[in-house]
Amino acid sequence: MGQTPKDLQPTRSVLHFLGAEIRRLRLGAGMSQADLGKALFVHKDLIRRVEAAERTPSDDLVEQCDATLGANGRLHRLLPMLQRERVLRPARDVGGAASGFRSEATDRPVLDWLLSTAPVRRSDAADQHAAADQLRVLREADHRHGAGLTYPGLARTLAESLEALTRCAPQVAVGYLELAGYEAVDLGNDGMAQQRYLRALEIATGAGDRLYGGYLIAVSLGHLALHCGDPEQAARLARASLRGIGTAATPAIRAACRTVLARAHARRGERVACAAALLLAERDLARSRRSEEPSWIAYFGEADLGDERAHCFFDLGLHAPAQREAAQAVAALEPHRIRRKAIDSALSTASLARSRQVDHACAMARQAIDHATAISSFRSAHRIVLMLAELQPYSDQPEVRDVVEYAHTRLPVLVNPAMTSPPS
Repeated sequence: MGQTPKDLQPTRSVLHFLGAEIRRLRLGAGMSQADLGKALFVHKDLIRRVEAAERTPSDDLVEQCDATLGANGRLHRLLPMLQRERVLRPARDVGGAASGFRSEATDRPVLDWLLSTAPVRRSDAADQHAAADQLRVLREADHRHGAGLTYPGLARTLAESLEALTRCAPQVAVGYLELAGYEAVDLGNDGMAQQRYLRALEIATGAGDRLYGGYLIAVSLGHLALHCGDPEQAARLARASLRGIGTAATPAIRAACRTVLARAHARRGERVACAAALLLAERDLARSRRSEEPSWIAYFGEADLGDERAHCFFDLGLHAPAQREAAQAVAALEPHRIRRKAIDSALSTASLARSRQVDHACAMARQAIDHATAISSFRSAHRIVLMLAELQPYSDQPEVRDVVEYAHTRLPVLVNPAMTSPPS
């Protein structure tokens, strides 16, 4: 008697989604695990372990499965996500790989920032204004087009100008590195993102810029820890930042830091603590006046807070408020923030699917796909894949099959494997 197939959670990770897809395609082709193994010249136990998400398959095995099962590129297009998964899994299991995100790498820089008594350094006004204007242009281009198009130019600017900016306009240098870290996340290169953020923190610490340093710790590095599946580290970073900036923080900075803490609580299922952190963030933001905030935090408003609330509610399984907050966030976002619209629309779809509102989920999924197609972003593509995983339990329904087919016809635009290796 054959073994009972392991229950999969397609939404848990890309690896689970891949396993579920291979199993679905294999059964649809009327093949056993032994049949597929024989066709691919591998042992059936390897097929079993891949389908059970117990083994990360090689790129070659994924390509062979795609061809043998007639997937028409659907499995092939998951390869960039799997490459990121290979880096993250060793980091979680054995303390980190050199090229990936490592939680412990932040410990010493955060301590240096907490203990720093460096005086605030003044910037050359002319140099700062010119560089700051260029940075604003780059930020808007990133929101509108995605890092797949904008990162190469940003990397060249850093290579040519970072040293000079660090001397004459350190806050602007920090801004360039912060954007470079954010774009590295958008390219699926989490290790590069961490390096960029830590270099920015080093400059902020040396320049005596206490507030920007605290923001980098809680918001940039904290969100990166969440993105890499480490809510404990995100909570530690947010707490360290809030403690280090103290009463000097502006309302928007405190609100942004508290939302990271709320997200970490939500990931750990801590409803009361999450609600308390969100309430404090809401009170802080209500007191914020954009004209009194640093330019680098002025973006953080009701739409961004709504996005954070939506993710918290989703992680806590509170789907009605998650859907409401995500919809309000999308409606309030400025038109050029395409990536955020894609991510929040995908979150709405996932929440609707978990609520068994399949028709509504399919309608929202098309909006998410359209937004993601308009931007060159690995991160958006990753969210679309996870969104499709939420719809997989309903794959026998015609409207779901139509949405999945719609997504797959556009995935070549969404996923460019070259995006996962940005220049250093």
